Amino acid sequence: MNDMNTFPPPLWGRLAIEQYFIINWNYSSTETPAQQRKRLVTDFLDEQSFPYAWTEDWDSLPEGVDQPREPTTEEVDTILRPYRSDLLRWHAMTMFYDKICPALLRTHYSADEGERAKHDDLMTHWISGDPFESEAWWAVLDNADLFNFGSAWRRVYEILPEVAGPINPSVDDRLRIQRACEGEYLDCLRSRLKTQLAEAKADTEAWRKDRNAIIDSCAMELQNYATMTYLIIADEEAFLSGSLRVLYLDGFRNIIREGRMDPVDDIFNVIGLWMETDEFLQSSTVGEKYRASAESGRELYQLTE
Repeated sequence: MNDMNTFPPPLWGRLAIEQYFIINWNYSSTETPAQQRKRLVTDFLDEQSFPYAWTEDWDSLPEGVDQPREPTTEEVDTILRPYRSDLLRWHAMTMFYDKICPALLRTHYSADEGERAKHDDLMTHWISGDPFESEAWWAVLDNADLFNFGSAWRRVYEILPEVAGPINPSVDDRLRIQRACEGEYLDCLRSRLKTQLAEAKADTEAWRKDRNAIIDSCAMELQNYATMTYLIIADEEAFLSGSLRVLYLDGFRNIIREGRMDPVDDIFNVIGLWMETDEFLQSSTVGEKYRASAESGRELYQLTE
């Protein structure tokens, strides 16, 4: 396992959020620096796209691509350095290092020392097998001082907006990374969904009884296509039941599907399933915003009565 504490820190300005900070920083703002950074992180995460050049090694960028801007000493000292430690910047720099493995975020730390020790052992068990073990140096987010969020797991984005992905970014013809799925393939999947639903309606009793459940099931290909990243969470329930929470998310941090691993299962199976087939955890259910009647579901499926 790599020890990022022994590496020289990443060069300043090499992370997308750092470019966003220095380009959008307002020295005349009435906000405190911490408030401004927090707002800019939120703004960055809500951007529809960002430059591909912000995520790559500057020396390897092809000709014609605008180079990111080198921050000044003042920008480093005032804007960037106070944001987070070198270790966190290494996690950010190497996030989704293999473009397959998700991050594992621990959000529960018991106040009882005996319980905490048991939970520590369980964490070691969860990350001890392939392929996760070789990626744990960047993927495991386990620090009580930083990530003791309880149920408020989304706070991780304030510290590491890189967790939002996308896990395997695609670059459009403007050399920008899109946060939302797009393209002609969407129309193909929507057409296929309508065909499947037309067939499902033939069973009028089942359709009348729970048509939304049928739509959610038939729409799984579209849900899969819209998934930009996934996240494994070791929350309090995970330590009580042995079942890690798995979230499949769109580019704007909304849950598309979620579930819990079987206690006898392991992370290898979850990662392997996505790596080999792009399939969700079998026990996963549709997230609230992606139900057929919800805003994100309506936008993705584009169904009419």
